[in-house]
Amino acid sequence: MQASALNRRETLGGLAALLGASTLPADVLAKAAKADVRLPAPIQSLASAYADTLMPRTDTPGAVDAGVPRLFAALLADWASPQTRASVLEALQKIDGAAGTGGFAAKSAAQRRAMLAPYDQANFADTGYRRLRELMLVLYYSSEPGATVELRYEHAPGAFEPSVPITAQTRAWAGAGYI
Repeated sequence: MQASALNRRETLGGLAALLGASTLPADVLAKAAKADVRLPAPIQSLASAYADTLMPRTDTPGAVDAGVPRLFAALLADWASPQTRASVLEALQKIDGAAGTGGFAAKSAAQRRAMLAPYDQANFADTGYRRLRELMLVLYYSSEPGATVELRYEHAPGAFEPSVPITAQTRAWAGAGYI
C-alpha cells in the first residue's frame, strides 16, 4: 500500500472546508438536494457510476439512492470555485480514461470495482482525485440515508456506555465524528 505524505496546507484547507460546511445554514444542503442541476450527460453518468462504485447499494441504500450524483452536480454548479470544479472534473475524466474502451460508466459494477481498487491506490496522492473521493463520501454520509441507515444516529443519545458489545450488526455513529 502506498503511503501519501501529509501536506499541512492541504490538511488545514480540508479541515477549514469541513468546518465551513458544518456552519452552513441548515437549508443550504436541502436546497442543493432539491436543485435539478445537471452536468452534461456523459459527465453525469460518469459521476453516478463513480459514486455507485464507491458506495453501492447493499443492505443499506447506496450513493445513487441517496441522491449523491444530483448533490454533486449542484455543489459543482453553486459552491465549487472554478479551480475546484476543474480539478474534480479532471479527476473524473482520468478515471474514465483509465477504464479503457467504452469508459467507466459503461462497465459492469464488478468491472468498475475491479478497476477502481488499484486505481484508487495508485492515484490517492493526486489532490484532484482525493478531493473528488472525499466530496462523494461526505455527500453520502451527510445525506439522510447515509447518516440514519448506513450509520447510526441518535439525536439525543442516552447515558455514556463505556463497554458496548460490538457485533456484525453494529453500525458507526453519524455526526461530526465520522469525518
